[in-house]
Amino acid sequence: MITDDYKVGIYLRLSREDERLGESGSILTQRDLLLNYIRDNNLLFVDEYVDDGVSGTTFDRDGFKRMIKDCEDKKINMIITKDTSRLGRDHIEFGYYVEKYFPEHGIRYVAVNDGIDTAKNSSANDMLVFKSAFNDMYVKDISNKLRSSLYTKKRNGQFVGAYAPYGYKKSEEDKHKLVIDEEAAKVVRRIFNMFANGSSLGTICDTLTNEKIPTPSQHKNMKIGQNNYHYGVWATRTVRDILCCPTYIGNLTQCKQKKINYKSKKRIHTKEDSWIVCENAVPAIVDKATFELVQNMFKSNKNRFKGDGITNSLLLRGLIFCKECGHTFGFRAQNRVTKKYGEVTRIYGNCNYWAKRKHQGVCTPHSVKYFEIEEIVLKELRRMCKKYINTNMLENALKNSDKLKNKKNKILYEINKLDNEIENLKRKIDVCYNDKLDGNITLEMYKRTYNNFTLDIKNKEKEIKLYKEQLKNLENTNVTDDKYYAQKIEEFLKLEKPTRALITTLIDRIEIDEDKNIDIYYKFRLV
Repeated sequence: MITDDYKVGIYLRLSREDERLGESGSILTQRDLLLNYIRDNNLLFVDEYVDDGVSGTTFDRDGFKRMIKDCEDKKINMIITKDTSRLGRDHIEFGYYVEKYFPEHGIRYVAVNDGIDTAKNSSANDMLVFKSAFNDMYVKDISNKLRSSLYTKKRNGQFVGAYAPYGYKKSEEDKHKLVIDEEAAKVVRRIFNMFANGSSLGTICDTLTNEKIPTPSQHKNMKIGQNNYHYGVWATRTVRDILCCPTYIGNLTQCKQKKINYKSKKRIHTKEDSWIVCENAVPAIVDKATFELVQNMFKSNKNRFKGDGITNSLLLRGLIFCKECGHTFGFRAQNRVTKKYGEVTRIYGNCNYWAKRKHQGVCTPHSVKYFEIEEIVLKELRRMCKKYINTNMLENALKNSDKLKNKKNKILYEINKLDNEIENLKRKIDVCYNDKLDGNITLEMYKRTYNNFTLDIKNKEKEIKLYKEQLKNLENTNVTDDKYYAQKIEEFLKLEKPTRALITTLIDRIEIDEDKNIDIYYKFRLV
């Protein structure tokens, strides 16, 4: 006989991952099982709630929310699922509903295959918390395996994103390979050329927006068949991301963003050292010389002077530093008649650190006149450039290859020395551990000694990393670099007023000391 004590709602859920693994049966299989349970136990069946293709890690599901509303409206007072994982795999949310929400609302919960029934006092109910934890661990394990698989593909130079980066499209033959989307690639090249020629991020955005060029997101929507009725506004963040992405020189860059964890959909930007970069994995859209020039300009732009449009357009913007404290110089315009660059009567500057902390007595003003500094720097730069060309630096670079070789050998010696020291420290850790096992030293002594050895190992590993970076820089230093700088130097000597892009190619930084002496550090090598 059917009783009126319980009004039953059955909950059915199947995620795509469950379906792929054949782990939890189809919706049809779950329904048959639960209906048989209702029949065998003479229960009143009120409704069913289905979430097909929805992950159990979230409780933001349409079917589940409708079921909870019916619980609050007193339409049902009993919920049945095939097992606990069907209700959900997040053990925190699962525990809230089963241990708090359902009891407070007089809801009986049954998980048939797990033997769970909250209306009974059974040993299976005592295991509920462990069942919930195992369900959560299962999702985490699947997430880790999937992430490991994707990381392997990324390290092998395969593209695994849902959508290709702006300027590319997925190959029709292999979805893990990218080919150039020429329509968007033209915009990418234009962005690089505009920035290299001195246009700001804001100017680039305004130009593209005014010309009604689709933003990357709109371009993607059009490619997948979604109509765009309005052209959007280009954002400086979008342009900056394009200019800083190594993919455009052929080095496929992935993992620039990541999810916080397997339970959250929120994505955060990762640090550059966490990116996975595979060189020459995709066809290049921009040449390496232009890309490196843009990165150098970005580096100097981080130190740009604060002020109006006049000081922001100065030729040496971001290149001048205080020799005493290492901070940048800030410049301001005074007594200007018009906003034209050439009619500013005076631009003066000070150490930025002093300006911000002048009442704390740090550093000194180093007050200088900008145009006097610019004149001195350009005059000295021309002198050094003529010396570079006249002394046939390319030939000298070849003659000094032995010197370069000696530097490499010295670095390799230091790396080998540090490797041996690390191995020796690891052996000491093993000996220390055996002494602890034999009772020769206390746990506290072992912990202190182990931590000291481990810290020493990490410091030496950092030294090795720095040496390897130096070695890589030396290996990249070749005659090609000299030819590149020779070309830029000749270009500089021909111009009466050089461009900022050209200046940042030749000068690394300019330092001014307290006595206003000027030191210029060049990017080309002076042998």
